[in-house]
Amino acid sequence: MSSAKNKFGLVFHPEKCDGCLECEKACVKAHPTSVAAGKPRIKVTKDEGGKFKALVCVHCDRCEPSEVCPSALLEFHEEGKYWTLDEHRCFACMACIPRCPYEGVFFEGAFGVETAYTCDLCAGDPECVKICRKGALTLDKSRED
Repeated sequence: MSSAKNKFGLVFHPEKCDGCLECEKACVKAHPTSVAAGKPRIKVTKDEGGKFKALVCVHCDRCEPSEVCPSALLEFHEEGKYWTLDEHRCFACMACIPRCPYEGVFFEGAFGVETAYTCDLCAGDPECVKICRKGALTLDKSRED
């Protein structure tokens, strides 16, 4: 995930990440009642070269809800400048997963629950950014008025 200029939302700085996964833990804690409770909406992994990378919805301004979700379950919240995906109405077609260029849409299919889910920026105040002691995650507010 790069910090391209057309994006708003989470920006990952791999050179600052130490792989502690506190961002994932904070995310899980921030979503205790979601359909995909217990699953982080950000996933930190290592690439082939050993560098950390974050898989997460970056809330880019290129997202076209009708192109990403055939059921139109993505909604942009103007007041906080973030996207949400209605997990409760998702019928698990999984069409959205390959359509996100940042690999920021995930799928939960365990325990009889089937839903896509993604970062909701904690309604504009992301817990992962607040918990990251190294500054590897920042919030880009360049789309704000």
